[in-house]
Amino acid sequence: MTYKTLLATLALCCAAATTWAQTPLRIITSDQAGGGMDSLIRPMADKLSTLLGRPVLVDNRAGAQGRLAGKAVVDAAPDGNTLLITVQAGVVINPHVYPWPYKSLDDLLPVTDLGRGSMLLLTPASLPVRDFKEFVAWLKAQPKGQVNFGTYSPGTISHFGGLLLGQELGLEMTAVHYKASGDLMKDLVPGVVSFGWNGAAGPVTQLVRGGRLKALAYMGPNRLAVFPDVPTVRELGYPAIESDGWIGVFAPKGTPTETVNRLQADIARVLALPEMRAAYQMFGFEPGGSSSADFARLVRSDFQRWGAYIKKIGYKAE
Repeated sequence: MTYKTLLATLALCCAAATTWAQTPLRIITSDQAGGGMDSLIRPMADKLSTLLGRPVLVDNRAGAQGRLAGKAVVDAAPDGNTLLITVQAGVVINPHVYPWPYKSLDDLLPVTDLGRGSMLLLTPASLPVRDFKEFVAWLKAQPKGQVNFGTYSPGTISHFGGLLLGQELGLEMTAVHYKASGDLMKDLVPGVVSFGWNGAAGPVTQLVRGGRLKALAYMGPNRLAVFPDVPTVRELGYPAIESDGWIGVFAPKGTPTETVNRLQADIARVLALPEMRAAYQMFGFEPGGSSSADFARLVRSDFQRWGAYIKKIGYKAE
């Protein structure tokens, strides 16, 4: 290679590196700005931007049970510059229930899990109950069909949590659906809805600690470190309600394997930072970062499990 050719090659490499550094990594999320999941994504995006030396932008596309965000990523170029971050329901639950514009197991490539966590049973502070036992008694004392519960979207774990509780107690309760968790919290605090299942992320922890909401039970298999006094549904005698959830990171189909692996490694490095672990655990989430292969197995297993459950109860789209 001549000196002139070497200089030309170096110039091309530098130009490519500069272009890459200036090209934003776009994260499309199914949560609204300021929502529970959004509160976990943005700190991670800031740290990831510092690690990569390039902009990382968060694009909120809430609504349509996750279809809007997912379709935007499915249609994006598979070059590693666009990622989807969504709750479990947007990939493994809702496609069994609603008309879906793509095949979530085929058109999205699992990159890693952002975090693992489940739902708290929350009531307004004004509800005259002190614990789960009193809450059940209160529910049973209400006129038939008069109890409503809020969800952050139909077909989500927050929705199925209410359905499962109603089935276990033999009660008819009306689901009131919101566009995202932030909207649900706005109506739950003043008592527009009687209760709701929601993650501890975002403003929920502050609302509970500030005395504006009560946390009576946890849907996950183990108590939350941030709320050690809140019993699990299994401890309370309702194991059929138990469900463990996740937030996942996905890339468009066709994204090169080496690119997916690099993204997984970079996100895992960020999630392993002590300050990130502390922040996630404060909101009731265990930071993720599992390998793409392990996460893909989890996604496929959950897709089959939720599909079987939905078929068993005969659930139809609302």
